[in-house]
This record gives sequence, C-alpha cells and structure tokens, in this order.
Amino acid sequence: MLWYKAWRESRTRFWVIALAVIGFSLFVVLFHSTIQSGLSYPLRGFREDTYSAHVYKFMYSGTGKGIFAFLVIFLGLGGLLREQTRRTAVFTLALPATRVQLVVTQIVVGLLELATLSLLPALLIPALSMMVHQYYPLGEALHFSILWFACGSIIFATAFLLSVILRGEYTAAVACYVALFLELVISSWPSLLPHRLNLMWTMGEFGTMHWDAEHSLLLTDPLPEMRLLTIMLIALGMFVFAVHITKKQDF
Repeated sequence: MLWYKAWRESRTRFWVIALAVIGFSLFVVLFHSTIQSGLSYPLRGFREDTYSAHVYKFMYSGTGKGIFAFLVIFLGLGGLLREQTRRTAVFTLALPATRVQLVVTQIVVGLLELATLSLLPALLIPALSMMVHQYYPLGEALHFSILWFACGSIIFATAFLLSVILRGEYTAAVACYVALFLELVISSWPSLLPHRLNLMWTMGEFGTMHWDAEHSLLLTDPLPEMRLLTIMLIALGMFVFAVHITKKQDF
C-alpha cells in the first residue's frame, strides 16, 4: 500500500518529466538537419559535421541536460510536512506504518523513477537514430545515463530534504533551484570550488574520445567513479537527515 501511495503522489510529476525528455529526444533526432544548419558556436574537440557531436551538443551538453536537471527538482518534492500543507498528513500518519517507512518508501520510489528517466535517452536516441539512417552508440548513451542518475540523485535529495524542512507547496522547489544555481556559480570560480564539483559539468562529461570508421563518437575514458560515489554518499546523507528530521517533527 505504501509503494502504491508513493507512486500515486508522484506519478503526475514523473509523467511530465518523461514526456519532456521523450519530446526533446524526438526533437534532437528527427530535426537534427535543421538544427545542425543553424549551429552558431563550435564545440571544442568535436567534428561539427558528425551526428554524435550534434546529439551530444543538444542532449547531453546543452538543453536536454538542463531540462532534466530542472525538472528533477519537482520529482524530489515529498515528505510529511508538504502533506500537512495539503491537510492529508493526519490521514497518512494514521496508516499502519512508521514515519521512517513512509519517508523511505517515498525516497525509494523517487529513485526508481529517477533511474527510469535517466535511461530514457539511452533507450530512445539509438533507436530513433536508425529511423533517420544515423548511428548513435548505445554504450555512449548509457555512459551519460549513469552520470544523469548520479548527479540527479543529489538534486533529488536536496529537493526532498528542503521539502521536509520548508513549508509550502513549491517553497522547497524554489529553494532547491536557488541552491543549484549558487552551486553552478561558485563552481565556476576555480579558486572557490574545483570545476569538477560542478554538477551540470559532470552530467555532460565525456573525457577522451575517438572516432570509429563510421565517424561516430566513442568514449574511451571510464566513468569518474570516485566523484560519482562521493555524490551518491552526499545524497544518502541528505536522505538520512531528512528521515531523522521527520521522526522529530510535530504534526
């Protein structure tokens, strides 16, 4: 029952994000010729006439990545304090489950939804590319799906923690957006924070690449495992803190 309840509460936000990712994936693949003809800036290290460079520029390094990061904020809205604003907290607390079970279920369901959303481009772009007689490596798409999930998990965790602390329907979303913006600004100053801690940069990191016989981009560097592990551990700490706060709150 708790799993179904968590899904019912988040499914509208999940489908909105899914439709946005699907829609932009279709746009990038099906209208690539039109977009390529209007490119106004070079991408260092890429061959501008390649299909892989086009996909990377618009999906994994540009607009697609930004859409995903912004909408994940809304996926992370949850917690019992938000239910109190909607006057459903009393009903939820009357269920035969502890507060820890209620909150952990919301977190797990949200992470499963995040994983699904992160995989959507990897499933869509290689398949759609064949429809327009192009090729995009599945391994490369999965590389970015892992990066999106790891970085998205800390955005999700931040939004969830803020929704546990702050009252209001969208107060936590605004606060999370401001926090993400400040992180981008601070990390753009290497003297204050290494640029590798920039979440948006990490989401689109490709490292070293080479070109196969079909002129397709292939990644050769491994994933930044230690950095992703650090991000996941920080997100886990935020979830634990959110659970601890919920246990102490007076509803």
